[in-house]
Amino acid sequence: MRRHARSLAVLVVLGALALPQPGCDRDDPGLPIVVVTPEPVRGIIAQTSFQGFQTDIWVAIEVLVSTRGKLDITVNWTHPDTWMFVYLGNTQCNFEQLSSGDCPFLIESETKDPKPRVLFTDLLDPGTYYLVLYNVPRDPRQGIGSDNTEAVAVQLGLTVGFRETRAQDAPPSLRLGRPVVIGPATR
Repeated sequence: MRRHARSLAVLVVLGALALPQPGCDRDDPGLPIVVVTPEPVRGIIAQTSFQGFQTDIWVAIEVLVSTRGKLDITVNWTHPDTWMFVYLGNTQCNFEQLSSGDCPFLIESETKDPKPRVLFTDLLDPGTYYLVLYNVPRDPRQGIGSDNTEAVAVQLGLTVGFRETRAQDAPPSLRLGRPVVIGPATR
């Protein structure tokens, strides 16, 4: 008798599963249709830090982006009264271009505040970019700059998953080169 009770219970459960469930009828016009689209995803991709960054010095950091996306750059430094100019471009500029203001940057932030500085790009294609920092020297006539030697921390985030992103794009990655001081050409 016990064996029949179990069989009957299994048949009742299987029979109940075969019955149409409320809201599961394909012809039910009230059934919502859910379309899942990937949301943009942001990740911290690279970070670096360095110290001994004196005033009136240009430092460039090569940024290799392998995936199409939007880059966010956070630059922080030690002293709140330091004037830190931050730039991003896709051209490797020399000292003369930087000091004369002839370097074609995609983003320019020439101000004292805020600290830390956070910059955002538009959608970037994979490629090589250059993050350039300038520790502005004190200029009493203009009332800008400082005499501070700085320690600097840089963090880069990459947001991917936009409609413009192609399915064949590589997994998100970004590589930073070493900070390089850009000085006047030696003869």
